[in-house]
Amino acid sequence: MSIKYKLVLRKDLSKGAAEGDKKYYASVNNNGTFSFDDLCESVSAISTASRGDVLVVMDGALSVMKNALLRGEIVQFGELGNFQINTGSKGVATAEEFKTNLIRKARIIFRPGALLKDTLGKVNYKRIGKDAASSEGGGSGEEERPGEL
Repeated sequence: MSIKYKLVLRKDLSKGAAEGDKKYYASVNNNGTFSFDDLCESVSAISTASRGDVLVVMDGALSVMKNALLRGEIVQFGELGNFQINTGSKGVATAEEFKTNLIRKARIIFRPGALLKDTLGKVNYKRIGKDAASSEGGGSGEEERPGEL
């Protein structure tokens, strides 16, 4: 299976690019959403657990995970990967000058496990658009957002 992409004309981010220069960049064309409900239903279909059983376990895992993250722990979620809370702050010259309002908003960091990382080695790409062979790109025949080709 291929990851579909389209070409998007955006500001040239190359070092030394002139003001107003533009280049074409690949942009992944997401193909819908696989909802949490779909996930529970699919796991149920390949196991002996009912959809409700899967939902209860997943909700419980998220609740336990939330509490562990708030305690500052790294949560190892099997072959899925690891989750942890991370943040940073503005710097000050002395410890006495530091105030908690200098701390930036916390984020949850996800590091995929080996199974998910291996999936990336299986990715291949297929260009979508009016003329996939063209170097200039093209649309899918549907209305496009400005800057997308």
